[in-house]
Amino acid sequence: MLRKVRIHLHAGLTPAGTAMRLAALSLFFALAACQAGPGSTPTPSNSRLDPSPTASTEPLLSVTDTPAPISQSSPAVVIEPPVPIPTGTLPPASVGVPQEELAIFLPGPGSQVISPIQIQGYGGPSRDNRVELRLYGEDGRLISRGYTFLYSYPGRPGLYYGQVPFESSSLAELAWLQVRSYGDRFGLLKHMTTMPVTLLTSGNPRIERNLHGPEKITIYQPVEETNVRGPKLQVKGAAWLDEDLPLGVEVLDLRGNVIASAEVAVDAPAVGALGTFELEIELALNRSQWLRLGVYERGSGPVDVIHYASVQFWYIP
Repeated sequence: MLRKVRIHLHAGLTPAGTAMRLAALSLFFALAACQAGPGSTPTPSNSRLDPSPTASTEPLLSVTDTPAPISQSSPAVVIEPPVPIPTGTLPPASVGVPQEELAIFLPGPGSQVISPIQIQGYGGPSRDNRVELRLYGEDGRLISRGYTFLYSYPGRPGLYYGQVPFESSSLAELAWLQVRSYGDRFGLLKHMTTMPVTLLTSGNPRIERNLHGPEKITIYQPVEETNVRGPKLQVKGAAWLDEDLPLGVEVLDLRGNVIASAEVAVDAPAVGALGTFELEIELALNRSQWLRLGVYERGSGPVDVIHYASVQFWYIP
Protein backbone atom coordinates (compact mmCIF):
# COMPACT_ATOMS: atom_id res chain seq x y z
CA MET A 1 0.00 0.00 0.00
CA LEU A 2 1.08 3.52 -0.71
CA ARG A 3 1.76 5.70 2.24
CA LYS A 4 0.17 9.07 2.21
CA VAL A 5 2.80 11.77 2.19
CA ARG A 6 1.51 15.27 2.68
CA ILE A 7 3.77 17.97 1.33
CA HIS A 8 2.98 21.64 1.88
CA LEU A 9 4.44 24.33 -0.33
CA HIS A 10 4.39 27.75 1.23
CA ALA A 11 4.79 31.02 -0.49
CA GLY A 12 7.77 33.13 0.28
CA LEU A 13 10.24 30.24 0.32
CA THR A 14 13.86 30.86 -0.37
CA PRO A 15 15.45 29.34 -3.50
CA ALA A 16 17.10 26.69 -1.33
CA GLY A 17 13.77 25.76 0.26
CA THR A 18 12.08 25.54 -3.12
CA ALA A 19 14.72 23.10 -4.35
CA MET A 20 14.17 20.91 -1.28
CA ARG A 21 10.40 20.79 -1.90
CA LEU A 22 10.90 19.76 -5.57
CA ALA A 23 13.28 16.98 -4.49
CA ALA A 24 10.61 15.69 -2.09
CA LEU A 25 8.04 15.56 -4.90
CA SER A 26 10.42 13.55 -7.07
CA LEU A 27 10.95 11.08 -4.23
CA PHE A 28 7.17 10.66 -3.82
CA PHE A 29 6.58 9.70 -7.45
CA ALA A 30 9.52 7.28 -7.36
CA LEU A 31 8.03 5.54 -4.30
CA ALA A 32 4.65 5.26 -6.04
CA ALA A 33 6.24 3.51 -9.00
CA CYS A 34 8.06 1.02 -6.76
CA GLN A 35 4.89 0.17 -4.80
CA ALA A 36 3.05 -1.08 -7.93
CA GLY A 37 3.19 -4.88 -7.54
CA PRO A 38 2.02 -7.97 -9.39
CA GLY A 39 -1.53 -7.33 -8.28
CA SER A 40 -1.75 -4.09 -10.20
CA THR A 41 -4.11 -4.01 -13.19
CA PRO A 42 -2.27 -3.12 -16.43
CA THR A 43 -3.73 -0.70 -18.91
CA PRO A 44 -5.14 -2.61 -21.93
CA SER A 45 -3.43 -2.01 -25.24
CA ASN A 46 -4.51 -2.41 -28.89
CA SER A 47 -2.02 -4.79 -30.54
CA ARG A 48 -3.09 -3.75 -34.10
CA LEU A 49 -2.02 -0.19 -33.36
CA ASP A 50 0.99 -0.86 -31.19
CA PRO A 51 4.24 -1.32 -33.12
CA SER A 52 5.87 -4.73 -33.22
CA PRO A 53 8.78 -5.17 -30.77
CA THR A 54 11.09 -5.77 -33.70
CA ALA A 55 9.63 -3.05 -35.88
CA SER A 56 10.99 0.45 -35.94
CA THR A 57 8.81 3.08 -34.26
CA GLU A 58 10.10 5.76 -36.60
CA PRO A 59 7.24 7.03 -38.80
CA LEU A 60 7.75 6.43 -42.52
CA LEU A 61 5.83 9.48 -43.66
CA SER A 62 3.62 11.67 -41.54
CA VAL A 63 0.57 13.47 -42.90
CA THR A 64 2.39 16.77 -42.66
CA ASP A 65 5.40 15.63 -44.72
CA THR A 66 5.64 16.94 -48.29
CA PRO A 67 6.94 14.46 -50.92
CA ALA A 68 9.90 15.53 -52.99
CA PRO A 69 9.00 16.87 -56.43
CA ILE A 70 9.44 14.59 -59.47
CA SER A 71 12.43 15.51 -61.62
CA GLN A 72 14.44 13.97 -64.44
CA SER A 73 16.62 12.17 -61.89
CA SER A 74 13.60 10.50 -60.22
CA PRO A 75 13.43 6.72 -60.86
CA ALA A 76 10.83 5.71 -63.47
CA VAL A 77 8.07 3.21 -62.70
CA VAL A 78 7.30 1.00 -65.72
CA ILE A 79 4.13 -1.11 -65.69
CA GLU A 80 3.83 -3.64 -68.52
CA PRO A 81 0.49 -5.25 -69.40
CA PRO A 82 0.37 -9.07 -69.14
CA VAL A 83 -0.81 -9.36 -72.77
CA PRO A 84 -0.24 -7.15 -75.84
CA ILE A 85 -2.76 -4.36 -76.21
CA PRO A 86 -4.54 -4.46 -79.60
CA THR A 87 -3.95 -1.38 -81.72
CA GLY A 88 -5.90 -0.11 -84.68
CA THR A 89 -4.66 0.10 -88.22
CA LEU A 90 -3.08 3.46 -88.95
CA PRO A 91 -4.20 4.65 -92.41
CA PRO A 92 -2.15 7.01 -94.58
CA ALA A 93 -2.54 10.76 -94.61
CA SER A 94 -5.98 11.73 -95.86
CA VAL A 95 -6.10 15.44 -96.63
CA GLY A 96 -9.39 16.11 -98.40
CA VAL A 97 -10.60 12.52 -98.03
CA PRO A 98 -13.75 11.84 -95.96
CA GLN A 99 -14.09 9.09 -93.39
CA GLU A 100 -14.76 5.56 -94.56
CA GLU A 101 -18.43 5.26 -95.54
CA LEU A 102 -18.68 1.66 -94.35
CA ALA A 103 -16.27 0.72 -91.55
CA ILE A 104 -15.69 -2.52 -89.63
CA PHE A 105 -14.49 -1.86 -86.07
CA LEU A 106 -14.55 -5.46 -84.79
CA PRO A 107 -12.98 -7.77 -85.79
CA GLY A 108 -10.01 -5.75 -87.00
CA PRO A 109 -6.92 -6.73 -89.03
CA GLY A 110 -5.11 -9.79 -87.71
CA SER A 111 -8.08 -11.08 -85.71
CA GLN A 112 -8.55 -14.78 -85.03
CA VAL A 113 -12.25 -15.56 -84.59
CA ILE A 114 -14.49 -18.44 -83.58
CA SER A 115 -18.09 -19.03 -84.58
CA PRO A 116 -20.21 -16.95 -84.48
CA ILE A 117 -18.16 -13.89 -85.42
CA GLN A 118 -19.26 -10.83 -83.42
CA ILE A 119 -19.26 -7.79 -85.71
CA GLN A 120 -19.39 -4.09 -84.86
CA GLY A 121 -19.12 -1.20 -87.28
CA TYR A 122 -20.47 2.07 -88.61
CA GLY A 123 -21.76 3.10 -91.99
CA GLY A 124 -24.60 3.91 -94.30
CA PRO A 125 -27.05 5.07 -95.29
CA SER A 126 -28.38 1.90 -96.89
CA ARG A 127 -31.65 0.70 -98.37
CA ASP A 128 -34.25 -0.28 -95.72
CA ASN A 129 -31.68 0.75 -93.12
CA ARG A 130 -29.87 -2.58 -93.28
CA VAL A 131 -26.47 -3.83 -94.43
CA GLU A 132 -25.45 -7.24 -95.77
CA LEU A 133 -22.78 -9.42 -94.12
CA ARG A 134 -20.84 -12.00 -96.12
CA LEU A 135 -18.01 -14.38 -95.24
CA TYR A 136 -15.76 -15.94 -97.91
CA GLY A 137 -13.30 -18.80 -97.31
CA GLU A 138 -9.72 -19.11 -98.49
CA ASP A 139 -10.87 -20.95 -101.61
CA GLY A 140 -13.36 -18.21 -102.50
CA ARG A 141 -16.49 -20.11 -101.41
CA LEU A 142 -19.32 -18.21 -99.77
CA ILE A 143 -19.45 -19.57 -96.20
CA SER A 144 -22.14 -17.39 -94.66
CA ARG A 145 -24.50 -14.57 -95.60
CA GLY A 146 -26.98 -12.48 -93.63
CA TYR A 147 -28.26 -8.99 -92.81
CA THR A 148 -28.25 -6.61 -89.88
CA PHE A 149 -29.76 -3.17 -89.28
CA LEU A 150 -28.29 0.29 -88.81
CA TYR A 151 -29.03 1.98 -85.49
CA SER A 152 -30.05 5.27 -87.10
CA TYR A 153 -32.93 7.20 -88.61
CA PRO A 154 -33.82 6.16 -92.18
CA GLY A 155 -31.47 7.70 -94.70
CA ARG A 156 -28.76 8.33 -92.09
CA PRO A 157 -25.55 6.44 -91.21
CA GLY A 158 -25.30 4.65 -87.90
CA LEU A 159 -23.75 1.86 -85.87
CA TYR A 160 -24.46 -1.76 -86.70
CA TYR A 161 -23.96 -5.03 -84.83
CA GLY A 162 -24.23 -8.57 -86.15
CA GLN A 163 -23.22 -12.22 -85.90
CA VAL A 164 -21.85 -14.42 -88.67
CA PRO A 165 -21.81 -18.17 -87.95
CA PHE A 166 -19.48 -20.44 -89.88
CA GLU A 167 -18.30 -24.03 -90.22
CA SER A 168 -14.87 -25.07 -91.46
CA SER A 169 -13.16 -28.41 -91.93
CA SER A 170 -9.75 -26.88 -91.17
CA LEU A 171 -8.30 -26.08 -87.77
CA ALA A 172 -7.51 -22.57 -89.05
CA GLU A 173 -8.55 -20.93 -92.31
CA LEU A 174 -7.97 -17.52 -93.87
CA ALA A 175 -11.24 -15.76 -94.70
CA TRP A 176 -12.64 -12.41 -95.81
CA LEU A 177 -15.49 -10.68 -94.02
CA GLN A 178 -17.52 -8.26 -96.18
CA VAL A 179 -20.08 -5.61 -95.31
CA ARG A 180 -22.25 -4.16 -98.10
CA SER A 181 -24.68 -1.26 -98.33
CA TYR A 182 -27.22 -0.63 -101.10
CA GLY A 183 -28.72 2.41 -102.79
CA ASP A 184 -32.18 3.58 -101.76
CA ARG A 185 -33.50 4.28 -105.25
CA PHE A 186 -32.88 1.05 -107.16
CA GLY A 187 -31.19 -1.24 -104.62
CA LEU A 188 -27.86 -1.45 -106.47
CA LEU A 189 -24.62 -2.07 -104.58
CA LYS A 190 -23.58 1.26 -103.08
CA HIS A 191 -20.53 0.54 -100.94
CA MET A 192 -18.51 -2.45 -99.81
CA THR A 193 -15.60 -3.00 -97.44
CA THR A 194 -13.63 -6.18 -96.66
CA MET A 195 -11.74 -7.34 -93.56
CA PRO A 196 -9.36 -10.35 -93.64
CA VAL A 197 -9.68 -12.64 -90.60
CA THR A 198 -8.54 -16.11 -89.53
CA LEU A 199 -11.26 -18.65 -88.74
CA LEU A 200 -10.59 -21.02 -85.81
CA THR A 201 -12.57 -24.20 -85.22
CA SER A 202 -11.08 -24.51 -81.70
CA GLY A 203 -8.90 -22.49 -79.37
CA ASN A 204 -9.06 -19.00 -77.97
CA PRO A 205 -10.03 -16.08 -80.22
CA ARG A 206 -7.91 -12.97 -80.53
CA ILE A 207 -9.91 -9.91 -81.51
CA GLU A 208 -8.13 -6.76 -82.71
CA ARG A 209 -9.83 -3.38 -83.05
CA ASN A 210 -9.87 -1.29 -86.22
CA LEU A 211 -9.91 2.51 -86.43
CA HIS A 212 -12.43 4.53 -88.40
CA GLY A 213 -9.95 5.78 -90.96
CA PRO A 214 -10.26 7.64 -94.27
CA GLU A 215 -12.23 6.41 -97.24
CA LYS A 216 -10.17 4.05 -99.41
CA ILE A 217 -11.84 5.17 -102.64
CA THR A 218 -13.27 8.68 -102.93
CA ILE A 219 -15.10 9.85 -106.08
CA TYR A 220 -14.91 13.62 -106.57
CA GLN A 221 -16.46 13.72 -110.02
CA PRO A 222 -19.27 13.10 -110.83
CA VAL A 223 -20.97 14.32 -107.66
CA GLU A 224 -23.76 12.29 -106.07
CA GLU A 225 -27.29 13.13 -107.31
CA THR A 226 -26.17 15.72 -109.92
CA ASN A 227 -26.81 16.14 -113.65
CA VAL A 228 -24.09 14.99 -116.04
CA ARG A 229 -24.13 15.87 -119.76
CA GLY A 230 -22.73 13.31 -122.19
CA PRO A 231 -21.58 11.73 -124.22
CA LYS A 232 -18.30 11.75 -122.23
CA LEU A 233 -18.21 11.10 -118.50
CA GLN A 234 -15.32 12.69 -116.58
CA VAL A 235 -14.25 10.62 -113.56
CA LYS A 236 -11.88 11.96 -110.89
CA GLY A 237 -11.04 10.68 -107.44
CA ALA A 238 -8.48 9.62 -104.84
CA ALA A 239 -7.59 6.24 -103.36
CA TRP A 240 -5.05 4.32 -101.29
CA LEU A 241 -4.66 0.64 -102.14
CA ASP A 242 -3.30 -2.49 -100.50
CA GLU A 243 -1.76 -3.83 -103.71
CA ASP A 244 -0.25 -2.40 -106.88
CA LEU A 245 -3.25 -3.15 -109.08
CA PRO A 246 -5.37 -0.83 -111.24
CA LEU A 247 -8.83 0.22 -110.13
CA GLY A 248 -11.86 -1.18 -111.92
CA VAL A 249 -14.49 1.29 -113.15
CA GLU A 250 -18.04 0.47 -114.30
CA VAL A 251 -21.20 2.35 -115.24
CA LEU A 252 -24.52 0.61 -114.56
CA ASP A 253 -28.12 1.36 -115.48
CA LEU A 254 -30.99 1.15 -113.03
CA ARG A 255 -31.35 -2.62 -113.61
CA GLY A 256 -27.72 -3.29 -112.76
CA ASN A 257 -26.56 -3.89 -116.34
CA VAL A 258 -22.97 -2.80 -117.05
CA ILE A 259 -23.07 -0.39 -120.00
CA ALA A 260 -19.40 0.71 -119.87
CA SER A 261 -16.25 -0.38 -118.04
CA ALA A 262 -12.59 0.61 -117.82
CA GLU A 263 -9.44 0.42 -115.70
CA VAL A 264 -7.36 3.23 -114.22
CA ALA A 265 -4.09 3.32 -112.27
CA VAL A 266 -3.70 5.31 -109.06
CA ASP A 267 -0.96 7.93 -109.18
CA ALA A 268 0.55 7.42 -105.71
CA PRO A 269 4.14 7.61 -104.38
CA ALA A 270 3.94 4.04 -103.02
CA VAL A 271 1.52 1.21 -102.35
CA GLY A 272 -0.61 2.14 -99.36
CA ALA A 273 -0.09 5.88 -99.87
CA LEU A 274 -2.86 8.22 -100.93
CA GLY A 275 -2.96 8.95 -104.66
CA THR A 276 -5.30 10.28 -107.34
CA PHE A 277 -6.90 8.86 -110.46
CA GLU A 278 -8.62 10.37 -113.49
CA LEU A 279 -10.19 9.00 -116.67
CA GLU A 280 -12.83 9.69 -119.30
CA ILE A 281 -15.57 7.24 -120.32
CA GLU A 282 -17.71 7.66 -123.42
CA LEU A 283 -21.37 6.68 -123.01
CA ALA A 284 -23.36 5.90 -126.16
CA LEU A 285 -26.83 6.54 -124.73
CA ASN A 286 -29.68 8.26 -126.55
CA ARG A 287 -31.97 9.08 -123.58
CA SER A 288 -31.74 10.63 -120.14
CA GLN A 289 -31.69 8.18 -117.23
CA TRP A 290 -30.30 7.42 -113.81
CA LEU A 291 -26.87 5.78 -113.82
CA ARG A 292 -24.49 4.56 -111.12
CA LEU A 293 -20.72 4.86 -111.38
CA GLY A 294 -18.80 2.23 -109.41
CA VAL A 295 -15.05 2.24 -108.69
CA TYR A 296 -13.58 -0.83 -107.02
CA GLU A 297 -10.29 -2.16 -105.66
CA ARG A 298 -9.15 -5.57 -106.80
CA GLY A 299 -7.52 -8.23 -104.65
CA SER A 300 -4.97 -10.85 -105.68
CA GLY A 301 -6.70 -13.55 -103.60
CA PRO A 302 -9.85 -15.54 -104.33
CA VAL A 303 -12.02 -12.52 -103.49
CA ASP A 304 -11.54 -10.39 -106.59
CA VAL A 305 -13.23 -7.19 -105.29
CA ILE A 306 -12.28 -6.04 -101.77
CA HIS A 307 -13.55 -2.46 -101.78
CA TYR A 308 -16.31 -0.72 -103.73
CA ALA A 309 -17.46 2.90 -103.85
CA SER A 310 -20.11 4.44 -106.08
CA VAL A 311 -22.18 7.54 -106.86
CA GLN A 312 -25.54 7.92 -108.57
CA PHE A 313 -26.17 10.66 -111.17
CA TRP A 314 -28.70 11.76 -113.80
CA TYR A 315 -27.27 11.35 -117.28
CA ILE A 316 -28.30 13.73 -120.08
CA PRO A 317 -27.15 12.84 -123.68
